Amino acid sequence: MKKKYGLMILSSLLLVQIFYYYNIVSAQRKDVKVPESALVQSAVKDKEVEKTTTPTKTIEENRSFIKNEATKYYDMNPDYMGWLTIADTAIDYPVVRGEDNDYYLKHNFYKEEDVLGTVFMDYRNAGMGLDKHTILYGHYAKYGQMFKDLDRYLSEDFLSEQSEFIFSDPFTKRTYKIFSVHPSDANADFIDVTFEDNEFSDFIDMLKNESIFSLDTTVSAKDTILTLVTCNYDVNDGRLFIHAVELTD
Repeated sequence: MKKKYGLMILSSLLLVQIFYYYNIVSAQRKDVKVPESALVQSAVKDKEVEKTTTPTKTIEENRSFIKNEATKYYDMNPDYMGWLTIADTAIDYPVVRGEDNDYYLKHNFYKEEDVLGTVFMDYRNAGMGLDKHTILYGHYAKYGQMFKDLDRYLSEDFLSEQSEFIFSDPFTKRTYKIFSVHPSDANADFIDVTFEDNEFSDFIDMLKNESIFSLDTTVSAKDTILTLVTCNYDVNDGRLFIHAVELTD
């Protein structure tokens, strides 16, 4: 009887510990540890300039050297590759690239262990707009962080309102327009990055045919594309793929 009573006490204590640990972990997961967006900082600086600049100053007096915002992110993490922003979502994050596609699944921007990981570029990509197909990965997080808001693109209404997004590399602000949305299993065919002859044209056709919506976004073999990938739990070992083409003048 005493042994049974003791086991009940131990079990109760274990449940309390598990509950306490779960609450701690859950609370930590609600906060994403990333540097402040350069877009936010730029807006603040613009306002400060408006307040301090007077009409009596000449153009020469107002000239100043503007440091590339990417420099400070490189100082924080030399793996920095750019910044991804999607309007009306929580997606406003720095993007990094590791030596493989595993490290940043479990490490944040500061290279600390973190269940939320970081938005990261496929290690096979060169970045800087040099790839025909750039791929960015992010977790489907419980509280809406990282790439969870990508599932909003499963709504045709949201897709029509926010079909464009921005991925800025350290030197160029790039705008992309979505041409395909589809949940699927973790199929490697959708994340090819090297193409020969007519393979890229065939690849684009395949992605367009996979889309659950019929979109009129123009995309050709001369273009460059970007894919956003996260988990999708409506499919066994599922992923959600968002494919977009870079818009050029």
